[in-house]
Amino acid sequence: ISAPGAAPKDQVFARFDRSGNLNLYAVSQSSGQGHETTFVHIVTEALGVTDERIRFHEGDPNIAAVGNGTGGSRSLLGAGSAFCLLGPKLIETAKPHAAAELGADAAAVEYRDGAFRAGGRGIGFFELARKLAAGIPDKSLHPMDCAAEGSFGSTFPNGCHIAEVEIDPDTGEVDIVAYSTVDDAGNVIDHASVEGQVHGGVMQGIGQVIGEHAVYDRETGQLLTGSFVDYAMPRADWMRGMRCGEHPVPTKSNALGAKGVGESGTSGALPAVMNAILCAVRPVGVRQLDMPVTPDRLWHAIRAAGAVQAGAASDASEV
Repeated sequence: ISAPGAAPKDQVFARFDRSGNLNLYAVSQSSGQGHETTFVHIVTEALGVTDERIRFHEGDPNIAAVGNGTGGSRSLLGAGSAFCLLGPKLIETAKPHAAAELGADAAAVEYRDGAFRAGGRGIGFFELARKLAAGIPDKSLHPMDCAAEGSFGSTFPNGCHIAEVEIDPDTGEVDIVAYSTVDDAGNVIDHASVEGQVHGGVMQGIGQVIGEHAVYDRETGQLLTGSFVDYAMPRADWMRGMRCGEHPVPTKSNALGAKGVGESGTSGALPAVMNAILCAVRPVGVRQLDMPVTPDRLWHAIRAAGAVQAGAASDASEV
């Protein structure tokens, strides 16, 4: 599930500066998801403009916005959908001012390809914003400033992850030789961001399966893996050849038709890799393993299972 969030709604704001540049504001803050790329892209698509004059600001204390944080894979469906609604609102807010500049009735003004047009004349979106900014007293709002908001429900992304592993029985080393994902994240806004989040999530899941472990002293409760000298962080060479596919099924629960993707990699990697390891060692008699499946743990499990099988074979021959 990608969560709806605790706040009653998601608000986003558009504020123009004295140069006519557009500043976007939302509560949601990025922890690496690329909000500054995705949210700006949503607005540029709606306006038909490039992004050179648009900047995204996260959690600005000077903007009293209501909204949800980035947890629960919900930033795009929440704040992103609000930005989707902001695009048309920016055009409608600017249209009367464009009509005044063009000497036409607002009803006669059309907007396309980043410009307002009427009666054979036209003015670009940011050209209009710059002209209007020139006549604004200090600390006054720009005439094109506006906001958008919406309340958006949960979505239910899904997918399929397949891991292929090879195990060296002499060392207990697990080699993830192939990994494939197909995710339904609804409508995808930025494919590179989605693939990057899937890659990172899968590696995080793999780290939990074969390495990461918070170890505490049983007597004192002291954390023994309190630094990266002792705690096994996942590394890029733990896996190679990941392939990511998309199978979007848009949802009707938000303006973008998007579903969450931030946690899909981890959600899929844990069972996929663990099941692949168990499938590989089942023929030698290993039936159960706990995470993390370190080489030492796996080596001992294989040896113990071999000893049990050898004992059973010896008992059978005696009978």
